[in-house]
Amino acid sequence: MGINLATVPMQTPLTLVAAGTDKSVAQRLAALGLRVGSSFAVVSKTAGGGRVVLVAGTRIALGRALLGELRAEVKH
Repeated sequence: MGINLATVPMQTPLTLVAAGTDKSVAQRLAALGLRVGSSFAVVSKTAGGGRVVLVAGTRIALGRALLGELRAEVKH
């Protein structure tokens, strides 16, 4: 099922396993490089409870509401 991105420790290598969000948001995330199967890491927290993730050298800010819809697994 995967873990919630809001609870994962910083700098942990992850793989996105589910983007259970509406299609337009999933397409926008995919255009930014964050799609199911991609590797990334949470690098910082934002003031509003969101997170900044690092995907293929690019930082992407994710809001708190979106975090609840994304699931990841720890990359081994």
